[in-house]
Amino acid sequence: FSFASYPLVVKVGGDYYCRSIRNMNADGSLSFFCAIDEGLVFTVARPRDILSATEHTLQEVDKALGGIDLVVGFDCILRRLDAETRQIRHQLAELYRKYSIAGFHTYGEQYNAMHLNQTLTGIAFGQRTTEA
Repeated sequence: FSFASYPLVVKVGGDYYCRSIRNMNADGSLSFFCAIDEGLVFTVARPRDILSATEHTLQEVDKALGGIDLVVGFDCILRRLDAETRQIRHQLAELYRKYSIAGFHTYGEQYNAMHLNQTLTGIAFGQRTTEA
């Protein structure tokens, strides 16, 4: 059983953000990988297919940049654990090679002022052509 396969999300503004469970304690309480405010309302999310969702996003970035030269990526370790549970880790690694992603696994990522879990964040470099 992997908690990463059944993500809990919270709504902030109009967007949902994952709050990953670290473990279930002996008393039945849950510990999380990030801070949780008292009274926070969770929703159990239905995860998208990690391979197709990641490839779709990378295709959009590739199109916007006129080709990807390099992506410096920060991939939450929980994505890797989920990929291992689903036995698709090698396919995900091949997708990262296809789009020239170099980086490392993290224990959550920072985006704006938000701590994120179960995400791939990074910066992509390409050569967008300009029209005269």
